[in-house]
Amino acid sequence: MNLPLPVLPVYLVDFSGSSLMIVLSLAAVRYAFRLMRREPRELLWSYIYMLTLALAAFSLGRGVGHIVRDILVNTGHTEIWNSISPVSGAINTITFVFISAVTLYYSFVEKGFRLLRQANAKLSEAFDEIKRSRDQAILLERHAISDRMAATLAHETRNPLFTIANFAKSLLRKCDKDEPVSSRLQIIVEESHKLEGLIDGILKVKHDLPYLRHRVLAADVLAGLEKGVRDKAEVARVQLRFSPSPDDVWLRADLESVLVGLGEIMINAIEASPKGGTVDVAAARKGDMATFSITDAGKGIGAAIMPKIFEPCFSTKEYSAGLGLSFAKEILEANHGFIKVESVPDRGTTVVVAFPAAASEDTGPPAAAGGETGR
Repeated sequence: MNLPLPVLPVYLVDFSGSSLMIVLSLAAVRYAFRLMRREPRELLWSYIYMLTLALAAFSLGRGVGHIVRDILVNTGHTEIWNSISPVSGAINTITFVFISAVTLYYSFVEKGFRLLRQANAKLSEAFDEIKRSRDQAILLERHAISDRMAATLAHETRNPLFTIANFAKSLLRKCDKDEPVSSRLQIIVEESHKLEGLIDGILKVKHDLPYLRHRVLAADVLAGLEKGVRDKAEVARVQLRFSPSPDDVWLRADLESVLVGLGEIMINAIEASPKGGTVDVAAARKGDMATFSITDAGKGIGAAIMPKIFEPCFSTKEYSAGLGLSFAKEILEANHGFIKVESVPDRGTTVVVAFPAAASEDTGPPAAAGGETGR
């Protein structure tokens, strides 16, 4: 093969360029395939893979055609090339049509994929709504069960407890104060009064007893709270530390039911505290709110458990019905209070209960029986 010198570089560039185009197109196909395998759900990689296949087909048809033409023309077989050149052109045309089809296909698939994503998002929202509705239904069912249990137990326990307390008081009046049995009878009377307060609080939540909301000094709430949980703290070997309350902190509430609700929170704080630990209790006025804070030094409450602590029938304690904090929350909210819980793992938990403050100079009459329930 004798080529004129000016023509040789043209054929060399054409030959090497065609070969390089084939190699690079095949490399692009391989790389696009790896991307598609890595993220099979990504539509863009699938499109790029199909596009590189189309371009590789075009490169093969175009490159092989140029190489074959250069060989045939320069070896004196021009007539053979003339006979097959229409086939090579047809292949190139077909690959162009294929590339156009892939491009149009991607635009349609992208629209369909976008619709599928929107449908999937709506399905996810619907599923979340169904899950929330299911959880709400379970929670309402728990509330209904706990309400029935509490109301039944309160009514069935009230009369026997009243009888026990009266018999204990009668025996106490007949006994000499110095007799050993006198102190034991006094314990029975005191514990009976505590249970009566708890039962009254439950019945008030269930509207079986009226709330008697009147002006209450925060210091009196702290004093009643200390008296109610002192024995529990001594048995648990937990120290109670009550900060003195300012004289101007007043609230309007039903004192007995507030003591029941705060007492339940105090008992949980005592049970969460280690032996030798301390439970800090304080009252303060913040703006137009009277607040009570109860802080223990226990292990804290986990983030997963925190939203459930006031749910009925939920408890992390063994042999617990999980009703105490649930009723405490209902009682305190019925007195227009709200609860905020903050907990740090391994450092303890702080429960803040806030009530609308009452003016210290307010001397209005007590609220009518059942006139305000806060519900």
